[in-house]
Amino acid sequence: MALQLLPQLAPLSEAAGEASHISPWWYGGFALFVLVALLALTVIMGKGRPHS
Repeated sequence: MALQLLPQLAPLSEAAGEASHISPWWYGGFALFVLVALLALTVIMGKGRPHS
């Protein structure tokens, strides 16, 4: 199984090296945006109250 995983690690490490110039703040900001968007969607679709 390790022989199957090792060839796949090389592209991952190259991609990580290319993305290292991106600030960690962008990842946090994107995650915050997604969470707020999901919360807004939940409130809009559910009209802010649980269905019973």
